[in-house]
Amino acid sequence: MAAAWHSTRWLLALATACALTGPVRAQTAADLKPVDSCPTEGGCQVDGGSYRIVLPQQTQGSQPVGAIMYFHGYQGSAEEIVADRGLVAVAQRLGVALIAMDGMGRSWSFPGSPSQNRDEFSYVGQVLDDVARRFPVDPGRILASGFSQGGSMVWYLACRMPARFAALAPIAGAFWEPVPESCAGPRPNLIHVHGTTDTTVPMAGRTLRQGSRQGDVFRSLAILAPGGCTVPLAAVLKAAPAATLTCSVAQDCGGPARLELCLHAGGHMADPAWVERAWRLAMPAQASPATANAPSAMAGAKLTSP
Repeated sequence: MAAAWHSTRWLLALATACALTGPVRAQTAADLKPVDSCPTEGGCQVDGGSYRIVLPQQTQGSQPVGAIMYFHGYQGSAEEIVADRGLVAVAQRLGVALIAMDGMGRSWSFPGSPSQNRDEFSYVGQVLDDVARRFPVDPGRILASGFSQGGSMVWYLACRMPARFAALAPIAGAFWEPVPESCAGPRPNLIHVHGTTDTTVPMAGRTLRQGSRQGDVFRSLAILAPGGCTVPLAAVLKAAPAATLTCSVAQDCGGPARLELCLHAGGHMADPAWVERAWRLAMPAQASPATANAPSAMAGAKLTSP
């Protein structure tokens, strides 16, 4: 009788709990959808600006993960980056965070830029420090990438703050005039992608209406790695790039860092697959064995700039 009473009491308690809370819903794919981990209004705030971050699904209770820090193009925003399904998919596939940087006035204030709204290097340092404090991100495994004016911002990080990044992957943007006379060491891993028919940011650069001038890609490469080791990279222009990338790695530049130029026959565009490729080349030891050689699902996806 006592056993039956205890069983009945337990069933009544369970029924009461279900009535109050409702049935337990099985977890679905929607529950695992990547979300911005910063406040909806204003993002994650630091001195001089804000940023947004999308963490991989497996970060809870796991080891720190790497991160892709992405810089939008002119008139872009951090909100647009975290909403870009191609970039988010690349980060999730790699198991890394996506940090979306936010230009003040939708622009970047590096040397030579028409915008001079803030000290971008201080802002980037603030974001890196804040991310390390607040999120399970490994500060030694961060790749900086960006498109157009954001790609130029990445070049300046390679020159001014190389020790803060494991690799850099600028797309369709280089130094602006006056280009730096020299860069700080150690020289980082850098993989640059550019379209040979880009008229918005031509490989040789162009002068804008305000008088500012974009710099030359080959001159930028020579500044990052002086001594003539980048001269042979010009031969990649003669390879008649197809829709896919034609790439060449600089040799005998000193040190282990990879310096690579990749060209395609298109115009002013970016493909998230290029960011994924740069990650896998720069940090292959950390790539998942099951996906290290898998074809990118992002082939054909394009990001364009105003």
